[in-house]
This record gives sequence, C-alpha cells and structure tokens, in this order.
Amino acid sequence: MSENLDVIFYPRSVALIGASKDVGFYIDPISASRLGEKFFLINPSSSEVLGFKCYSSVLDVPEPVDYAIFAVPAKFVPEILEECGRKSVRVAHIYSSGFGETGLEEGRVLEEEVLRVAKSYGIRVIGPNCMGVYCPESGLFFSHNLPSEAGSVAFVSQSGGQAVNFAFDGVSRGFRFSKVVSYGNALDVDFIELVDYLAEDPKTSIIGAYVEGLRKTDSLLETLKKASERKPLVILKGGQTGDGARAAASHTGVLAGSAKIWEGFLKQVKAVRVETFEEMADVIVGFLYSFPPKGGGVSIVTTSGGSAVIHTDLCVKVGLTVPSFSEGTQRELRRIIPIAGASIRNPLDAWYAFQSGILPEALNIVSRDETIHSLIIEVQPGGFKAYTDRDPSVVDKFTTILGETCKKIMNEHSKPTLIAVTPSIYPEFEAKIKSTFQNMNLPVYQSIYDAAKTLSELHQYQLGRNLR
Repeated sequence: MSENLDVIFYPRSVALIGASKDVGFYIDPISASRLGEKFFLINPSSSEVLGFKCYSSVLDVPEPVDYAIFAVPAKFVPEILEECGRKSVRVAHIYSSGFGETGLEEGRVLEEEVLRVAKSYGIRVIGPNCMGVYCPESGLFFSHNLPSEAGSVAFVSQSGGQAVNFAFDGVSRGFRFSKVVSYGNALDVDFIELVDYLAEDPKTSIIGAYVEGLRKTDSLLETLKKASERKPLVILKGGQTGDGARAAASHTGVLAGSAKIWEGFLKQVKAVRVETFEEMADVIVGFLYSFPPKGGGVSIVTTSGGSAVIHTDLCVKVGLTVPSFSEGTQRELRRIIPIAGASIRNPLDAWYAFQSGILPEALNIVSRDETIHSLIIEVQPGGFKAYTDRDPSVVDKFTTILGETCKKIMNEHSKPTLIAVTPSIYPEFEAKIKSTFQNMNLPVYQSIYDAAKTLSELHQYQLGRNLR
C-alpha cells in the first residue's frame, strides 16, 4: 500500500495559497470542517478574505503545514513551491491551470520546473489543473454543500468538473464517499498510484474511476488486477474516439490510447467497464445496496402490460433472461391474483397486487421460484398520486412495506431486488418515494432498463471472479 499517500487524505494542516473570494468553494467548507483551526489563508495583497485572516507567505504561518492548495497563476507556482519546500510542506495540490494541457512549450517547461522543485524537497504533487481532494472524514473539501458524512465509495477522476459532479451524484443516488480525487494532468501522483492506495484502504469498499489517458503505464496491469480482486473497480474511459482523444489531449495533456486496447485490457483485469457517469452510479448503487445474482433469470414486476413487454426485450438484450414462472409459482399467484387484467407468467403485471395490498405476498411467492435469480420492481409515482388526495399517508405506508419486503427477499432468499422509480410529472412526489427507499439502503433506479443493465454487469462481474 502507498502509505506515503496518507498525508494527501489526512493532512494535519492546510494552506490555501492565493486565497480570494474566487476560490471560496475551498475556503468555506474547509474552514467549517475539523481542519478549521489548522486552515491558513495566504495572500500577500490582503489581510483577510471572506472574514478569515491571511498571511503574506506560507513561510509566515506559525505552525507546520502539511498540504498546500495553489490557486495562483501558473507562472508563480515554481517560486512559491520553493517556499513550500523550505516550510516542509508535504503535498502540493495545484488547482491552477496553464501547464501541459495548453499544448504550448511554455506550459510543458513549467511542468518540468514544478516537478524538479517538488522532487528536490520530497513534495508530492496533485495536478496541476485539478480540483484536488474531497475527504469528509479529514475535512478536505473542494466544493460547497458536499456532505460532511463519509461513506465507502472512492472516486478517482482526471476531470475536476466530473469529480465535483459525481460527488453530488452520490448525494442524489443515496451513497457517500470515503475519498474523491481530481488529479488533472497527473504530473506526479497518478491514476495507478491512487488505485493502488485505495485498493487497500479499509475505508473504501468500491472504487470508481474516470480516466482519459496515462503518462506512465508501469505496473498498470498488476495494480488494476490486485484492486479488482479486493473490491469492485468500476472504470469509465474517456477519449475512446478520435475526436474524444483529441479533446482529452487538450483537457489534461495526456494521450488517450486505443479504445479496443482499453476494452480488452479492462476485461483482462476484471474491472467493470461503463460508458457513462450515470451507468457508473448505477453499478455502484448495485454493489453497495445489493449483490451479484447467482444467475441471469430476472422477474419484472410492473403495473403496465406494455411496459412489461418492452422491458422483457431490453432485459434479454443486456444479457439476462425473463423465464416463465414455474407451474407451482403461477398456481400460488393465481390463488391471490384474479384472472382479469393481470399476467402472472413473468413479467408479473401486478396492478391488482399494488392496489389490493397483496404485493408483498406476491413478491414472496416469486422470490421462491428457482428459475428467478433477481427481481426488478417498477414503481410509477404518477399512478399513486390520486390516492394521496384521500389518504396522504398511503405512499409512506406503501413504500415502507415494499421496502421491507425487498430487504426480506434479499436477506432470506439471496436474490437482488432492485426498485425502478420511473420519471413523473410530480417531481416532489417522485423524489419522496426515491428518498424513502434510499434511506432504507435499497438499490433505486430511474428505469427497468437501468436496473437490468446493472444486474447484468453485476452478474458478469461475479462470473469473472469465479474464473480467477
């Protein structure tokens, strides 16, 4: 394990060099965190910023400084880094841009000078051109309004904007982070070293990563293999097309590499490969609040016959099967569900079960079917809105009972049970239903298709592990 990276995530003190209201997204949340009394602002032109005292130089700070954030023009970074070296700063997070990503010789030379100075003092560099670290446990933040409570998901991103966006995606999807790192141009600390560290980090159970390209590839294969053996490793590769590769080069100054090579490589190391950040969040939710199914047979439970037909096709297209229930299962379902207006073969058209309150019993019957390895339950918020006019508590009752049934199926029958809460014209109502399920630590999705694709990814992941 890269023990020397601990100081990146757990510094005893932090200095923001170039403090101004323009970088208040660092100042406010870090000042309010447990690092507050050990957070020092540096600005030679101001005595205070946003009500906080400023020092003229990092050398004037009366206490040791472990971690320095550089928010100054690129041309001043080497000189100030020298001062940090004399102050025995251990980590330099360079937020500033204007380095190798510009494609200009001037930027490349600046990077070389930064690296020379950093190595001469033993300073680890994050960036340049990055947002840095979000570690709620230690008090490091790179944006306003990020949760102060920690979770078990780590996310490593070459893009600063996507690091911020995905951190907020976690909020909306019901999960929290142990550590998020935006590492930008990867002049020093890079993707490989971060994954190596997180693979052994006891606070992290799942690693997500967005990578555009690599400066170094030594130990890449061994590092990713080791990481995916220990915990799920979910990777989104940017720059897979010619135009995307060109965009990556101008974004972080790295070469993206062949899409086919990366596809084969990620399959070899048993990483989960995703195409979008939304899909990455879906897979993470699946691993966090569910588990890989033991087979590909899925039951779709919905309130619409048309939805059932369409989503059967989609499930098959992503590699699952939608087998007919056994005769015994159908016989038990027919005992409680009337013939008219309901299909009991799979998909289960369960509108009557939703209305009559027998859905938990129906789901328990389905979960005992040996051909079914997982369940997807579609909840359409619009269909329940009318009931709230007569009884405002009806939705709370329904979601609580359904949530408890889903947890029981997963615990007693070891069958992943995912909930698809479809988009609605009643956004507040929809959000309330989702949050109820999320607060019960259940896997919630936007559609049956998203849930099915996640189940397929989890199933393939498990098959790959079984072949190790």
